[in-house]
Amino acid sequence: MANVAFAVSSLSMGGIERVTTTIANGLAAQGHEVTLVNLSNRKEYFPVRTQYHLKPGWLSYNWWRVKRKLAYLSHGDTSMYTWGPWVSSQFNGGKYDFIILNPDFFIYYDIVKKLHPESKIYLWMHNNYDTYVSRYFKTKIDILEESVKQADGIICLESYSARRWRRWNTCVHVIHNPLTMDDDGAHSSLQSQTIACTSRLVKEQKGLDYLLTIAGELPEGWHIALAGDGQDRKWLQSEIVARGLESKLVLRGALNDELLNRHYIEASVFLSTSRWEGFPLVAAEAMSRGLPFVAFDIPAMREVTLNGKYGLLVPSGDTGEMSRALNDLIGSVDMRKQYADLSLERVKAFRLDCILCEWNKCLIQ
Repeated sequence: MANVAFAVSSLSMGGIERVTTTIANGLAAQGHEVTLVNLSNRKEYFPVRTQYHLKPGWLSYNWWRVKRKLAYLSHGDTSMYTWGPWVSSQFNGGKYDFIILNPDFFIYYDIVKKLHPESKIYLWMHNNYDTYVSRYFKTKIDILEESVKQADGIICLESYSARRWRRWNTCVHVIHNPLTMDDDGAHSSLQSQTIACTSRLVKEQKGLDYLLTIAGELPEGWHIALAGDGQDRKWLQSEIVARGLESKLVLRGALNDELLNRHYIEASVFLSTSRWEGFPLVAAEAMSRGLPFVAFDIPAMREVTLNGKYGLLVPSGDTGEMSRALNDLIGSVDMRKQYADLSLERVKAFRLDCILCEWNKCLIQ
């Protein structure tokens, strides 16, 4: 068994936080010695069941946050209060066979490596290659490239990104995100007139502008139920009112697991309008409840549906084609049942035990 450390910037609500704790807890339960290195002392949304959980002291962490906030308010510059010192303090100790760094840590790779030169360090890519290179690390691309090249391995969620990262590092593993809900739950009856969507409310990435257009094209009686919250909630609410879509697009807010389960089983179709994704947990959740899957043809969704074999993919940004695909499902219960069966078949590959097997292959190298 290996001694493994997973690094997270916080355990607030979010996909990275959820999947990291799921994998870390799962490996710990199998007998690996797992440490969760947490840069935050905020309230934890997800349970930690690893052998060790390192995090800053409450007083020092919150005093640092106050100083960082004051620096931003006074002159808009937080450069004196980066995460670097916290990374150093939290990794100053311990001995690990493997260290798994999430994206917030990529620019601090050199700090971690100096403190743990004996450890194998993997970078865990939770999003699309193009997104990291052209958006998230656009102004720090040289640091990202150097970290990727020096890392002992890269963990990707889908094949498209893996092929591109291999140009910088030949040791690349494709490991999907696991299903994080009980996969033995009830299934949809496929009889309601509800289309489920689950997403952070972020306009550009999640294609909320597309979602509004598609909602306006739905036939009478059908509506989209959107679970999630985020920075563009007020904008979306105002657009719903301005377009008269109150009965077509219903915002349910952030839902706990019990309510999220109901959100899926009370729907008849699952819809994603994202412009880019890593490997969406919500896709596996919806499919595990027997929902037909409709999304734009982006790399993550090709991976989820095995290039369209297990779900309906339409050209990215083509809302007209998306509406036609939805109308085909809306008009045929038999078609919904056909794609529901495909979803239930595909989601078997995302069971936690299957995904942990892939992680174990990495940890025996």
